[in-house]
Amino acid sequence: MFSKEEAKEMRLEFWKKLENRTRRLPGQKGRRKKWIGDRTEIKGLDLRFDVDREKAIVALEINHRQENKRLEMYERLETARTLFEKAFGRPLIWDYLYEKPNGKQVCRVYVEMKADMYRKEQWSDIFYFLIDNMIRMEKAFLEVKDYLKYR
Repeated sequence: MFSKEEAKEMRLEFWKKLENRTRRLPGQKGRRKKWIGDRTEIKGLDLRFDVDREKAIVALEINHRQENKRLEMYERLETARTLFEKAFGRPLIWDYLYEKPNGKQVCRVYVEMKADMYRKEQWSDIFYFLIDNMIRMEKAFLEVKDYLKYR
């Protein structure tokens, strides 16, 4: 096992290496890829990477504080499910009541793989999974963004 400090250092190294890996994407010309992340222009909707000891996740997360607004946005997204999944390129996991490790409940549309960020031998596969699927998630989000934003 790792000490808290060792685990922290490994997490920092993981995210730094992921950032460096994005510099090699076509069209980046050595610059770091700027992901949409929380700059979706829709309050309470973010695109996220999550990696821990069990899995790696790429998700569209609806995390509005007001439950009724969160569920309303999820329902709107669900009505565009066919278009969203077609743009993504494959079926996704749809969860209107996803509980995060901190106990907070959010709505998520995501894809996941078994992974352990503390096993460096898995990093190459995890990086490929995260980058490939976030590119797909951004593309799918941009297909339905206007529908979600101006409804």
